[in-house]
Amino acid sequence: MIRADAKYPQVAASIVADIDSGRLKPGDRLPSELELGAQHQVGRTTVRQAIDLLREQGRVQTVPAKGTYVTGDKTSAPVPPSRRLVDDLRAAITSGELKPGDPLPSEQELMDRYGLAAITITIALRKLRKEELIHHIPGRGRFAGPAPRKSQDRRTGQ
Repeated sequence: MIRADAKYPQVAASIVADIDSGRLKPGDRLPSELELGAQHQVGRTTVRQAIDLLREQGRVQTVPAKGTYVTGDKTSAPVPPSRRLVDDLRAAITSGELKPGDPLPSEQELMDRYGLAAITITIALRKLRKEELIHHIPGRGRFAGPAPRKSQDRRTGQ
């Protein structure tokens, strides 16, 4: 039985509201216990109880040494951040949000946004490059769209 003055149900309800509103999407990592505690002005124990409640409801799943991720509902598993990165960029490119030639966020921005290591970012971007959705120009960065075609050799016309 939950005590009437318990704060963890309120913290859990706030996180559920963020999920239901779309501010937190399936695959998103929840803020750390310290961040949630500061946000809700409660201690880590209260945050842990709230996360336990959400885990019991199937709303989140904790991956040891990685964090707690939104599952969305009881039937969906969290989307790994590396797959979410690929899916997000693919959607931005195919929808036209990122147009051919638009620069992609820097590796550091992607690391911060998705909580991934540099090598994981590189591997994820390599997948999009193989699909010809992005291209890389050494010293300049990565850009949406396939690599520009090289101009014809002026001597041979080919």
